[in-house]
Amino acid sequence: MTIEELKQKLDSIKWIDKEISQLYLELQYLEDGLFKQTTLTQARVQTSRVNSSEKYLVAKLELKEDITSRINRLTKERLELVKLIDKLDNPKYRLALSLYYIQQKVDIEAGEIMNVSKATFFRYLKLALAELTDLLTHTEKEKAMF
Repeated sequence: MTIEELKQKLDSIKWIDKEISQLYLELQYLEDGLFKQTTLTQARVQTSRVNSSEKYLVAKLELKEDITSRINRLTKERLELVKLIDKLDNPKYRLALSLYYIQQKVDIEAGEIMNVSKATFFRYLKLALAELTDLLTHTEKEKAMF
C-alpha cells in the first residue's frame, strides 16, 4: 500500500460520517412521520383500507430496517479504518491522524490541540502516514507468506 492509497482510505472516513449522518436524518424523518403516505378518502370496502394501512406500515418498517442495516455496515467499515490508526505505537502520530482524518480538524486547530506549530503538525502527519504505510505493507507481506 502506498501513502496515497492510505490517504484515500483515511479520507473515506469523512464521507462515511456524512453518509451515516444522512441516514440518521432519514431515520428521524421516518420516526417523526415526515414521509407520510397521502391521505386517502374513505373507501367503500373496509378491508382494502386496512390492507393499504398495513402495507404502508410494513413498507415503513422495511425501510427503517434497510436504513439501520446500512448504518451498521458503514459504522463497521468506519471502525475498521479507525483501527488502522490504532496500530501505530507513537501516540503523537496516532493523535495527528485522529485529529486530521477522524475529527476532521484543520491544520491550525489540530496543531493548537497538540501544542505544536502547523509545520510540526504536518511533520507528525507525514511521519505517521509513512509509518502506518510501512506497517500495513509489512502486515500484507506476512499474510501473503502464510
